[in-house]
Amino acid sequence: MLKRKQRVRRLNVKMGWSSQQQARLGLEKDVLDTKLNNVQWINPTSPGNTRVEWQVNTNNGKSYTLRVYLASDFPNSCPILVVSSPSSPLRKRDGSLLNSTSGKDHVLSAHDGLTQICHFIENRWTSENTIYQVLMKGRIWLEAYEIHLRTGEFLEKYLAHMQ
Repeated sequence: MLKRKQRVRRLNVKMGWSSQQQARLGLEKDVLDTKLNNVQWINPTSPGNTRVEWQVNTNNGKSYTLRVYLASDFPNSCPILVVSSPSSPLRKRDGSLLNSTSGKDHVLSAHDGLTQICHFIENRWTSENTIYQVLMKGRIWLEAYEIHLRTGEFLEKYLAHMQ
């Protein structure tokens, strides 16, 4: 029985995205291409391994890369959002790592060793939400992070209404 389940999983990976998912991802790509610069799709034909990266500069000129991980059932489950550049967890003003869940800082436990941004409450995610929305929330989070580095205030002060 276990071997059969494993075989089915491998077949699903080989089959790729469903036609509905392909159409949705095409729409997502069109929106991102229209609204943003410096967007890169990684493994776009590999469900469960597809990522979207956006290199963005904050208002003070600091450069970051946001990475969205798309689950194999996208758009039905909430994507994961991390700061992938710099390539280690971000640090707070006091030097501590942003790598564990903190409501005050709107972060979740590190993913792939990177700071994971809380962008949507998971049970409020719907298939109507978009990758563009996820990236915009990441952009806002980065601005709040930069303010935190200057002031030491928790990010929640600036992100209280983001959810």
